Amino acid sequence: MNRAEFIECVAMLRSTDAMTYEEGYHWLQGYLVEYIDDLIALMLNEKEPRMRSKFVEVVGDSQLKKVIPYMVTELEHEHREVRSWAYNSLVYFEDAEAEAIAKEYARCQPNEDFLH
Repeated sequence: MNRAEFIECVAMLRSTDAMTYEEGYHWLQGYLVEYIDDLIALMLNEKEPRMRSKFVEVVGDSQLKKVIPYMVTELEHEHREVRSWAYNSLVYFEDAEAEAIAKEYARCQPNEDFLH
């Protein structure tokens, strides 16, 4: 994937059309390692909660250990959808540290509806 294709993928992720989003998401899957720093920056700079949650999903799906601290930070986000994707990313991460963080979050935040 070249830079122009990455930019096209990001535009697809920003689409309000679910199928366009899914197509961009799946196209990007093989390039998460290559573009993870760009995706983290997009996530951190995104102010719109719906879009930020999409970036949280994509970044978390990378399964890269370096994204765990970012997912932890997103657990504190004021919007439920962002927290939900961060939590789910940690739960399904194939890493004992991430799983422990998710378990502790669930213990400390029992009222989050997405935990049930």
